[in-house]
Amino acid sequence: MKKTLLALVLPSLFASTVGAAEVYNDNGQSVNVYGRAYAGHDFSGEDKNANYGNDSYIRIGAKLKSDIFDSLSAFGRYELQWDLADGEKQEKTKTRLAYVGLKSDVGAFSFGRQYGAVSLVSDITDTAYTNAYGGNLGVGKDHDGTNRDSSLLKYSNKFGGLQLDASYRLDDSQSDAESDTAYGLAVAYKLDFGLTLAAGFNASSPTDDYDASIFLVGASYNTGPVTVAATFAQGSEFEGQNLDHTAYELTAEYKITKQLRAQVLYNAQEIEDTTTSVTADSVDDLVFGVRYDFNKSFRTVAEYRINGVDGMDDDFHLAARYSF
Repeated sequence: MKKTLLALVLPSLFASTVGAAEVYNDNGQSVNVYGRAYAGHDFSGEDKNANYGNDSYIRIGAKLKSDIFDSLSAFGRYELQWDLADGEKQEKTKTRLAYVGLKSDVGAFSFGRQYGAVSLVSDITDTAYTNAYGGNLGVGKDHDGTNRDSSLLKYSNKFGGLQLDASYRLDDSQSDAESDTAYGLAVAYKLDFGLTLAAGFNASSPTDDYDASIFLVGASYNTGPVTVAATFAQGSEFEGQNLDHTAYELTAEYKITKQLRAQVLYNAQEIEDTTTSVTADSVDDLVFGVRYDFNKSFRTVAEYRINGVDGMDDDFHLAARYSF
């Protein structure tokens, strides 16, 4: 059976045509593969910024499921990404997700590299069309279990329109004076008329000298072709010792036709040095985007950012994306 499974999965990972995501299903065991090719470029103003230039990657993933008995199943997921370099040699390969778990009537328990609980809130406005903008609320990958992080225990369950997520990041630090341990809790409730409300909290103790925490709230509303959303985050030393921050993100999208849509996104973040009470804008982005879907797999996207941070130029991002 192992040889049969490999024979089915490996060709599908590199298939050039769009087919069914499910590549294996037999005797309660299934394998689904997916992928994405993203080719983008960022065009800056007079002064090149950190986003300037090539922004392209290839992503491949697999979801596995195995029924144990009627109300219990095992699952796993692995997702790998290659960030494409300017030249032929590739230097950036990363494992985005790698986790396994058990799911039953009481919820899903998983462990590995996965999304932390408060992603349930931050994802509400993490809807930029390109790979370059948005999502600056203070949470992030490998940051105290708030986004994708390793050694993460997670529980997730849905009760009708209510979703509850809880996560605990185990300590991987080799230093007695530092700790990677963090915990998060988030809840979201979706009402029948298109409104979703969410809130989350994450806390950690990076060193013996200070504790870090972040609180997030969010809401989205969809009616017909219009979707609006907002998130707000308040962090206490979450960006570093003696650094508090406040951030928010607002999005509004309009589906002009079945294939064409446009979005406006505003993302701002202010950091305060608590030792001096000095504040500074670290993010102040107004982004206008347009997206055209040729079909369910291929789209082109373009976004223009007005950068309100002092000394920073505006920029423009153009990309094409193919998914299967």
